[in-house]
Amino acid sequence: MKVAVGTTNKSKILAVKKAWAILGNAEIIGVKVYSGVPEQPKGIKQIVLGALNRAIKARLKIGSDYGVGIEAGYITLGSLIMDLQAAVIVDKENYVTIGFGPGFQIPREALKYNTLGGYMAEVTGRKSINEEIGAIGYLSRGLITRTDLTYQAIIMALIPRINKNLYEELVKVDRIMEWINEETL
Repeated sequence: MKVAVGTTNKSKILAVKKAWAILGNAEIIGVKVYSGVPEQPKGIKQIVLGALNRAIKARLKIGSDYGVGIEAGYITLGSLIMDLQAAVIVDKENYVTIGFGPGFQIPREALKYNTLGGYMAEVTGRKSINEEIGAIGYLSRGLITRTDLTYQAIIMALIPRINKNLYEELVKVDRIMEWINEETL
């Protein structure tokens, strides 16, 4: 089994390898692709669309059995700014499963930067923090790393695939795109 991950970020690829073990042996390959959304996505639509685009493009680029897309972005809850990560898995038949990692509050100061990663690099002095522990690793004082957060999102996206008997119907890419384009999401 071959799995294309729509990123070259080492912490995200490691999380996919760790999570995918539940399905058995697989060759996990990081693939550089464009998300089709802003560098710092805002809102659930951009987050899911970015992850979906990454999954589709990565799978098609190398002809793999599965594509995995991971995208984090900001959502608002009143005056709070939360970081939320989505994982999307697309298979050869264009069936999609989606999972989310735990969301966490980010400092308002981060909004002054192009990305949360840019803010964290400035705060910590670590230019490659996104490839390492990530914002969550720093903010949680190492209790949860970016790999941990991504792993949880991927496990959530795998749930319908590891419990096929409980899920009557998986949704295809075109239906997810319809939902993203609706005003209600």
